[in-house]
Amino acid sequence: MSTAFRSAPRPRRPSAARRSPLQPLPAKPRSVRGAPSGPSRPPLRAVPSPRAVPSPRAVPSAPAVTVKRLPTARKMPLWIRFLVQLHRGSLVVTFILVITALAVYGSTVYTQQLWSKEYRKLKTLTRNEREIAATTASLENQLALSAERPESGLVPQTPSNTIFLQPAPQRQGSTTSSNVQTVEAAPNTPLGY
Repeated sequence: MSTAFRSAPRPRRPSAARRSPLQPLPAKPRSVRGAPSGPSRPPLRAVPSPRAVPSPRAVPSAPAVTVKRLPTARKMPLWIRFLVQLHRGSLVVTFILVITALAVYGSTVYTQQLWSKEYRKLKTLTRNEREIAATTASLENQLALSAERPESGLVPQTPSNTIFLQPAPQRQGSTTSSNVQTVEAAPNTPLGY
């Protein structure tokens, strides 16, 4: 390892445990522009690259320094720029897909809840319909049984006890001749009981 990486030893600072909490800290002297502040240190030198140094023991007094510039956004290769754009595009597409998935999930949950609510309502209505049909059938059965009893006072229907009503005479001008013919051609049927 080269000695160029070693630096001058730093002066030891007094530890905080030795200082009393009542004693003030020493004030830092103001530095004048251009004047070094603190203990003098040797100036920093550039470390030569391994290619420029011929041997590890022979260190030249003024080494030749080669500085490599880092690539900037303008000078990046085309394939790196393509990968960066692909990364940005994939982030946008991923964000859109996540939002879409959340929207679809929310709408699915909402429609399932709405469907369950309407299905329960349908089940209630069909149950009520069955109950009403059963109640209607039992009432009709009770009426039929009560009508068959002799003490109810009901008489079975026969042609002799059927009442026939004659239609009222037609007014002049309110009906056409075709309506009159239709009424006259109709058979004599009962209009009421």
